[in-house]
Amino acid sequence: MKEAERDLGKTSTPARRRNHAVWLGPVIVFAGAVSYFLYFARFADLRDFPWINLPIIGLGFLISAVGLARARVGSAKTIGRVSAWLGLIFSIAISGLFCFYIFDLSYQLPKATELSVKLSQSPEVALRDQDGKLVRLSDFRGRKLIITFYRGHW
Repeated sequence: MKEAERDLGKTSTPARRRNHAVWLGPVIVFAGAVSYFLYFARFADLRDFPWINLPIIGLGFLISAVGLARARVGSAKTIGRVSAWLGLIFSIAISGLFCFYIFDLSYQLPKATELSVKLSQSPEVALRDQDGKLVRLSDFRGRKLIITFYRGHW
């Protein structure tokens, strides 16, 4: 009797499959691009070339393409097809902007300004060295000098 009650609730139309790739792909692309600026840009090896973010963005782009392919096959509604195209276009736009920033904008150096020309001779600076002795920058005038600041608590 329980089986008959379960059969009464079923309809004769086949269950519609949800196409989660339509929204999952753009979300992964967006997360891959934003995570670079929020976290991965802090590390020099990952800032110079986004080793982690590019595969994440590529995976999201691939999932968006799969979502579009699934929306075009079968009995998908028009809204599903349109949202799949919009998801793919969003993924392409975010991927393009991310690559443009990483590979073009981040390598453009600012032009020399009047202020940087005036500062060709460094201002007077006095700091303590590792022994606590006061060292002035003017003590090294005329010689090449590399100043290194270490961050830590040793």
